[in-house]
Amino acid sequence: MQADNMYKVSVIVLIYKVEKYIERCARSLFCQTMQDIEYIFVNDCTPDHSIQVLQSVIDEYPQRKSDIKIISHEKNMGSGAARNTGLEAAGGEYVIYCDGDDWVDPDMYEKLYIKAREDNADIVMCDYYEEKRGKRIRYNQNPFRYKGNIVEQMLVGKLHSSVWGALVRKSLYEDNHIQFPVGISMWEDLCTSVRLHCFAHRVSYVEEAFYHYAIYMNSVSHHTTMKQLEDMISACLLVESFFKEQGIYSSYHIPFLRRCFYLKKAFLVNKNLRNLNLWRELWPESNTCLEAFQIRFYHRIGYYLANLEYYRLAIGIIKFSDKVDDCLRMLIGIR
Repeated sequence: MQADNMYKVSVIVLIYKVEKYIERCARSLFCQTMQDIEYIFVNDCTPDHSIQVLQSVIDEYPQRKSDIKIISHEKNMGSGAARNTGLEAAGGEYVIYCDGDDWVDPDMYEKLYIKAREDNADIVMCDYYEEKRGKRIRYNQNPFRYKGNIVEQMLVGKLHSSVWGALVRKSLYEDNHIQFPVGISMWEDLCTSVRLHCFAHRVSYVEEAFYHYAIYMNSVSHHTTMKQLEDMISACLLVESFFKEQGIYSSYHIPFLRRCFYLKKAFLVNKNLRNLNLWRELWPESNTCLEAFQIRFYHRIGYYLANLEYYRLAIGIIKFSDKVDDCLRMLIGIR
């Protein structure tokens, strides 16, 4: 640890039902090349043996033990509350999160921290890998490669808004009273990242991929549920409220409405979630902005028909277009 008794980086890890994966995650963390780093594991009342597995890994790294905290909630409080718990306990100059079912390369936090200090940056971003079915795909997260600012790019999905991909100065959270929303488990990162980037004075980027984002086919997030859609709606409402409070809604209303539009289209095209009332009532102004969105031709026709309440025809055209796209991807080998 540094002489001033402050860590350079605090890594916060949520522990909930990650028994199968936490060993790999923890090993990747404890093998970091950076030394002045602390690890905060927040046990959100996990019902499995995740903590026991973690403890056994910790025992193999005695040199790291004094830099490790395990904080346990008395009851399950959800990811937002768990992240806030970790943030409050963090003693690092910079903080970053890691999901318990993912893993990182050994030099991730050292390289991000060096860049942060070189540029005096509030936030440092990097690329990441998606790990799925034995395949690895690298995603470029250079925030300077696209037109528009970072918040706009996050809203339209060009940049990932997850907090595991960005090293953030802790004072940026503290000075602007930024916390994760409690009670929602989808897009809570978006709510927080939007706030962080709106208040950040300098953002930097390291053109390397360090983080391995694992997608498991049995994941609860693989198939969208009504609860997840409700959480996404809540997240969008929080973002909308923040924009209006800051007087910047007009700067982001088109990318924001595009985000809302893609969210609510599930109520039109997903037969298990179909709710035409919600399709009509949620952000109805997004239905009139189709020309401003980058939407494929047949989808655009379908949504225009939906606006005219020709729902069956609209749904049929959209689904047919999706099937054609899937077939073309298979034929030419595109993911």
